Amino acid sequence: MNNKQKEVLDITQEECAEVIVAISKISRFGIDNIKPDKPKTNREHLAEELGDLQCMIDLLIGTGMVTQEELDVAKQAKREKLINWSNIK
Repeated sequence: MNNKQKEVLDITQEECAEVIVAISKISRFGIDNIKPDKPKTNREHLAEELGDLQCMIDLLIGTGMVTQEELDVAKQAKREKLINWSNIK
């Protein structure tokens, strides 16, 4: 792994943590809640953090750490698991 790949992984990890926090805020306070010192709703904050994560996924593809084809296969496998093992249809 080169320095660029390491940095992309590190930032991706940070973005994953920020998505987790955004989801936690929605679970605790509601999706349309606005924290007094923040200008965005929890929904807007989640969208921002997911966009940041998608950017990092694109960079992981760009650095050759994963391929779009691998991600497509994994996404389809997850959809099938969700159909079988969750209430998400």
